[in-house]
Amino acid sequence: MKKAIVAVSLLIMMVACSKDNIQIDPDNLLIGVWTYSDYSGNSAVYSRSNEFNDGPCYKFNGDGTLTERKNAGSCGTPPISYADYPGTWTILDDTLIQISVGYWGGTIDYRLDIESIDSNILKVTLVYEDM
Repeated sequence: MKKAIVAVSLLIMMVACSKDNIQIDPDNLLIGVWTYSDYSGNSAVYSRSNEFNDGPCYKFNGDGTLTERKNAGSCGTPPISYADYPGTWTILDDTLIQISVGYWGGTIDYRLDIESIDSNILKVTLVYEDM
């Protein structure tokens, strides 16, 4: 009986302390932290996470603000330094998100065209155009 209690206690502690316990807003899957994981065709693929890693990331907040982690300077050759830049996001339609965010040279506006999204994966295409 003691072994069963110890086993259940350990299981509860592992679940309670797990980094995989990510909060997901079922009303808007975009809300949360997304870390870059791959490039597929013309699309960037991001994985849901609890926190930023040392690479490209987004954090979409429910109030329309965001933080984007990206290059801290104009040089894109390794080693790359990253910085966090505040910005805003707006839903334009079923697949387009308008982004306005700072970067090392000022502010940039662009759109993310969402190819697919689920609770774990976000696949987007960057759309730059005169707006």
